[in-house]
Amino acid sequence: MQKIYQTLRDALQQYDWVGSALVYDGALQGVQFLWQEDKILYAPEGMQDWAKEVLPLVAKQDSKTCVAVQENQIFVERFCNSPQWVILGGGHISLSLVRLGKLLGFSVTVVDDRQEFANTERFPEADNVACSDFQTAFSKIPDVPGSYYIVVTRGHQADLLCVREILNRKYAYLGMIGSKQKVAKTKQQLLEDGFSKQKIEEIYAPIGLKIGAVTPEEIAVCIAAEIIQVKNKNKIDTIDAQVLDALCTIEDCGLALIVQKDGSAPREAGARMVVKNGKIVAGSIGGGAVEYAALCHCDALQTGQQDLQHYVLQAEDSAALGMICGGNNLVYFSKK
Repeated sequence: MQKIYQTLRDALQQYDWVGSALVYDGALQGVQFLWQEDKILYAPEGMQDWAKEVLPLVAKQDSKTCVAVQENQIFVERFCNSPQWVILGGGHISLSLVRLGKLLGFSVTVVDDRQEFANTERFPEADNVACSDFQTAFSKIPDVPGSYYIVVTRGHQADLLCVREILNRKYAYLGMIGSKQKVAKTKQQLLEDGFSKQKIEEIYAPIGLKIGAVTPEEIAVCIAAEIIQVKNKNKIDTIDAQVLDALCTIEDCGLALIVQKDGSAPREAGARMVVKNGKIVAGSIGGGAVEYAALCHCDALQTGQQDLQHYVLQAEDSAALGMICGGNNLVYFSKK
């Protein structure tokens, strides 16, 4: 288990997404492989041919769904890197963008070349604030696929410089603020610089959904809405960074993973909890009595064991969580 999650972490630095297929029930219970497009990135020893055989069917499934392959039940997920917003420019719009980005669960970096616009006092909620000329700043920004670049500098030349740099990187989204005239001028310059028309058309410019935004706060909302639209279009999920780190580094730990959810259970399929010595190390599968029962069950497993348990959220548990009716989870357990 440790090796596959280490492979997943490494692969997420290279690819836009990585698929995971886990046999949670059946003769091959516990077998898990990773793929990208039609390539198997990891499969246990002796399971490469089987993974290639079932991949065409598995690859058709949406993330966080189950599919039956022969006598095996497989849980399918697609992961992308933990998403980050990189905001180029520290003006008024960026003040609201940082708040929205954090509210939406993104890591947020702000860059500006003016000290008065690039400091932690101005952006206390940002994960990183860099005061630097824009070209130098890119050497310190990780070049990973799950990056959402928001170009809102104070001038055309800085915007153009940033967009040139970003087009040569991996990214999930590139948006640039500006009037139609400015955008057209920038695109023409990029074409003359040798970028293909197809590449240039990937830029969201003018930036944001057209909702009649006027104030800096409204413009920030329309930008955030466009990013949400782009992010959710591909039905790709992230894995909690603390959970992934725990699975990669902690020896003899247990994993509880929700593979099916029905009703009003508090956590969705794909929720993970890592357990070690009777304690939750990272993640959650919903809290309360169900999570405690899962914690005890996971901790009691022997190294190398897998199991499957069905948990029903009783009426009293539902009431405590503010839900009208109960739900249930099918949870897969593994001890490495």
